[in-house]
Amino acid sequence: MGMRMELDLQLEKDYWLGTYEPELMAAINDFVEPGMIAYDLGANVGYVTLMLANKVGCKGHVYAFEALPENVERLRSNISLNGMEGFVTLQALAVASQSGWANFLIGPSIGMGKLDGSAGREQVVYLNSIPIESVSLDDFVYLRENRMPDVVKIDIEGGEILALLGMERILDEGRPVVLLELHGYEAAQVAWERFYKANYRLFQMKPGLPQVYSLDELDWKTYLIAKPR
Repeated sequence: MGMRMELDLQLEKDYWLGTYEPELMAAINDFVEPGMIAYDLGANVGYVTLMLANKVGCKGHVYAFEALPENVERLRSNISLNGMEGFVTLQALAVASQSGWANFLIGPSIGMGKLDGSAGREQVVYLNSIPIESVSLDDFVYLRENRMPDVVKIDIEGGEILALLGMERILDEGRPVVLLELHGYEAAQVAWERFYKANYRLFQMKPGLPQVYSLDELDWKTYLIAKPR
């Protein structure tokens, strides 16, 4: 797609080689269409954000949520490098179960920060923490009057348990497709309960999209596609 990005060519080879999370890239290609509204939760430095923006085009819109200040600056720069400021909005916020302020744990790499209260990655030693503004997606849409998403990508290192609890009305009324990375059994259990309640079907993010029929089918780390019935 000809993206331009500020990258560490040694540490971020998957980005410039185009080998980053191929299952997710295939799902974006299959489920995201021109004109859609896409939310990228855990935008990091913007690779997936730019992929989404390339798919929705200038008649759609991408909201890119990223909490780590270091990532936010590179994300902003990468959006600008591609001239996408008109249809990509950076949100320097953590997505959570409720809006306010939360404690954000800083991990050993730029991809491993998470909100306090997230699930999974108990073995990781978090080096520091910072206060960060948080928002629930229901508040983001219904109180802050932003556009309802057609597709939501969630990869927030266990924080998916918080994000899902804060988007119940969106799932019930907006019915977006959700592209989700799970981190741990607790996250899987919350996801299973939330999507079952909202009358969604779950599929593994792999060729053929095998449907998930029980919680027991979800591994410690699972990539899922949640589709409304």
